[in-house]
Amino acid sequence: MIANRVALAGALLLLSITPSASQLRRPLTCTEAASVGLDTAAVPEGTKPPPPPQKARTFSLVSSGGLLTVISAGRSDYYECQPASPRLNERSPHNAIKCQNGVYFFLIDLIKLNFVEAQLNPEDRTEIKISYGSCRGL
Repeated sequence: MIANRVALAGALLLLSITPSASQLRRPLTCTEAASVGLDTAAVPEGTKPPPPPQKARTFSLVSSGGLLTVISAGRSDYYECQPASPRLNERSPHNAIKCQNGVYFFLIDLIKLNFVEAQLNPEDRTEIKISYGSCRGL
């Protein structure tokens, strides 16, 4: 009996310390604090200049069953998510999930509700951007 209670108390403590992606099940509204594209330093003559800094946007996030739905400007994009597990010498957040959709990547801190988003397209340098910001519950 006592061993069962100790095991149950340990499991509850572990669950309370380690947040999971299920915490993101409530809808969130996120706002970018900054968003910039890749700056090509030397633009050859006759080509278009690098894009200016991106306008900050607001979007919604909803997570369900390992999928993250990003709703922005009436469009829904779906990402596959998993816990972000830091390696030995990395300083990755311990309470975060990482999500991917094609060339788009999200890293979301589940405690502070901060995010970093990256768009990485190896075929077109003008489509490379990074943004960060914060979210709040609805």
